[in-house]
Amino acid sequence: MTNRSKAECARNLRYKRPALAAMGYESIVEELSEIIEACADVHYFIDQDDDTLLNALDGDEDELWEFKVAFADLEGKAEQLGDILQDLHDWQDDTFGQTFDDCTVALIGNRYRCVGFDAVEEDYFNLTGYEQELAQTESGKRLCRKTKAEMLSTIGQCMGTLLAFYDLRQSYDFLKATFDILRDENTSLLKQIKEIEAAYDAADTEGWHSWGSEAKKFDILLKNLPDRVWIE
Repeated sequence: MTNRSKAECARNLRYKRPALAAMGYESIVEELSEIIEACADVHYFIDQDDDTLLNALDGDEDELWEFKVAFADLEGKAEQLGDILQDLHDWQDDTFGQTFDDCTVALIGNRYRCVGFDAVEEDYFNLTGYEQELAQTESGKRLCRKTKAEMLSTIGQCMGTLLAFYDLRQSYDFLKATFDILRDENTSLLKQIKEIEAAYDAADTEGWHSWGSEAKKFDILLKNLPDRVWIE
């Protein structure tokens, strides 16, 4: 068989190994790994420089403690889910990923975009509407080969994994967004302070008595500072 015919054959059989585009096993494992890594980075940043975050929280140490605990809890849950997926992967001889994709495609594949695996390209590609229907049928057939007890256990296991991941990702998105906002607010304030220092030096060089452009710029920058600066 020529390379061209092999490629064509692989394209025609992509539906045999389908996955949900946004909820495929491999994409979940990859995203979970990114979340664990990002949590570790945030954890390191807070440990090294929690004054930055404390300043952004207006000096509220209780809020800083709650934020630290929330992120530590998230990091622990992410690592725990990662360990569970690895155990399932090892226990089922590397077949859990395929079982997971079969389950999700068979149950909700008609509501989400599906992709199929190309054995030649060793990657996933979008399926056409017709191929997507074939993919759901194939996945359903493999799922139905199990006994009723096995089927219920598999569905519960896969749906539980999917819900646990989405609950984790929602928590991560919220905490990460909060962290980025707080850090950006503090960075913005530090930038304002540096601009004021530069304006003060320029006004001092120009001469305060003349009340020139540099002195006016310094006055404007002071007025734009947030009220919390004067309280602190």
